[in-house]
Amino acid sequence: MSTTLTKGLRLLEALCVAREPIGLTELSRSIDMNLSAVQRLLGTLVKLGYAEQVAKSRKYRATLMTWEMGAQVLRDNIYRRAVHPILRHAAHSTGYTAYFILNNAPFVTYFDKVEGPKGLTYTSELGTSVPIAATAAGMAIVAFLTPEECAKLGAPAIRDNVEFKGLIVSDLADRIADLRQRRYATSESGFRKGVNSVAAPVWGNEGKVCGSIAITADENELKADKFPAIGVEVVRWAEEATLVLGGAPYPQAFYR
Repeated sequence: MSTTLTKGLRLLEALCVAREPIGLTELSRSIDMNLSAVQRLLGTLVKLGYAEQVAKSRKYRATLMTWEMGAQVLRDNIYRRAVHPILRHAAHSTGYTAYFILNNAPFVTYFDKVEGPKGLTYTSELGTSVPIAATAAGMAIVAFLTPEECAKLGAPAIRDNVEFKGLIVSDLADRIADLRQRRYATSESGFRKGVNSVAAPVWGNEGKVCGSIAITADENELKADKFPAIGVEVVRWAEEATLVLGGAPYPQAFYR
């Protein structure tokens, strides 16, 4: 593995996740890299167009070049092509916001969404990662992870400056059993206060849960008494997404 390439990518990641322009010293501290190395690599990123110096300051920020590259990747992404029409139907039929969330255990990443008129107040930005157990979308995935995948949830991790503290997996046993029986997860004022969600898992063609479809809205619009009816619909949409992706929903191994 190229050490220089690794350092350059870490620096680019730090620029991308920074909320505002950032100086050399802060960059050096945030990625634990020698100041001179940061300065040298940053100069290369500026020359290549991936970073720029803010006028009349000593701070830097990422340019839109990384976004342009990501857009090229998304253009032909199988998840987006297969699942987006299902999200559009879900949002239009319920009026809520529909998401497809990727399994990046121990995190989940908001990958695609279609906003509904009843879900516009609270939306998560695409590309945002959150701890997997913090949302209904994540718990719908956790319930169907393999034992080996679940065991890894006990270790702490960091992604895009978001901390995952690790779970006591044995404490989730009863909750997981309930979610497997019901086939969907719910949350009331979960990761975002005042927002309720219902989510169901999606499988890819490799036989593992690759993500989930979630419906979210303000708690006054998506009340808890609506969860069972919405849950049935979300499970149906998740199964449709699974079939389009070439997967098999709810493998029998989970019910032995």
